[in-house]
Parts: sequence; structure tokens; C-alpha cells
Amino acid sequence: MNEEVKEKEIKEETTNNKEEKKVEESLESDKNKKEKKDRFKKEIDALNNENDSLKEELKKFKDKYYRAIADLDNQRKQYDKEYRQALKYASQNLAEKLLPSFEMFSMVIESVDNLPSEVIPYVQGFDMVYRQMIQALESEGVSEIKVKVGDEFDHNIHSALETQEVEDESLVNKIIKVIRKGYKIHDRLLKPATVIVGKSKEVEVKNEETQAKA
Repeated sequence: MNEEVKEKEIKEETTNNKEEKKVEESLESDKNKKEKKDRFKKEIDALNNENDSLKEELKKFKDKYYRAIADLDNQRKQYDKEYRQALKYASQNLAEKLLPSFEMFSMVIESVDNLPSEVIPYVQGFDMVYRQMIQALESEGVSEIKVKVGDEFDHNIHSALETQEVEDESLVNKIIKVIRKGYKIHDRLLKPATVIVGKSKEVEVKNEETQAKA
């Protein structure tokens, strides 16, 4: 009887040991699974962080790339503008050198009626040369600034040689005489027209009164 009890106890102990072992193995397995899961999660997080970092670097690279393209395009436009400007005004220095001679031709030809009769045929011969000079200058964009008596004085295109008092108040700050012609090349001033400008008599009267009071 005792042997049966012992055998039964041994079987129970063996069964308990097996169950404990299974529990331990199960716990160990769960622990390993959790560790693997945690390690896998860390790896995923690291990859996600690396991916975010690469995306940020790619964004910065794109920004730099597009900015460089924009800068190059702006430089190209600037160089193109400067090149066209250089072509447009390439004759400016030559025109400035020719203008004094051109003006002398102009003054002589325009005063032909006041010259001695024996000189007139020579001056008329120069007229053809003068017209050729006009055509050559116009082909390079050089043109005369149109100025006439009564025009409003404009410091951008006129140079006042002096001012003179005028009886007619409507001529105050107006051109009352053209001394020399002005010229421009395209839209750029070469030489302002030299003029005399009208001024009011009242200006001097007021100035004298002010000086007297002082």
C-alpha cells in the first residue's frame, strides 16, 4: 500500500514538475517574444527616423537646387539685358565725338543766307555731307531733341544758359530762345539743348525788398 502511495506521489510530483516546467518555458517564450518585439520596434523606429532625416535632406537639396536654377536664370536675364544695352548704346562714344563737328556743319548751313555770295556754293556742297552725317547718326539711334520757343523748361533735356525777365507772365519758366540744339541716343541724353529761360520781373522786386528789410 505504501508503495502505491509513493508511486502516486512520485507521479504527482513528476506531473507538477512538468507543469511548472511548461509554465517556465511559456514565460520564457513570452519574454523572448516581448524582447524580439521591442527590438523589432526599435529597429522600425530607427528606420523611420532615418527615413525622415533623408526626406528632410532631400527637401533641403531640392530647395538649394531650385534656388540655384533661379539664380542662374536671373543672371542669364541680367547678362542678356546688359548685352542688349551694350549693343543699343555701342555708338554713344563715337556720336559724342562727332557731335561738335556735326554742330559746326549745322550752324554754317543754317546761316547760309548771311554768308558772302561767293562762299554760298561751297556751303551748299557741304550740305550733302551734312545730310549723310544726319542719316549715319540716325541709323545709330541719334536724334535731335525737338525744342522751340514757348516750351516748358525741363532740366532733364534742357540746360539754361541764363534767365531773362519777360513782360509776358505766360513765358515765365518757358524757353524764350534756343542757343544750341540738344541730342539723344535712343532714350539716353547725349547733350542737353542750351536755352534761355524767361523769368518774372516780380522775382527781382521781391528779392530787393527782402534785402532792404535785412
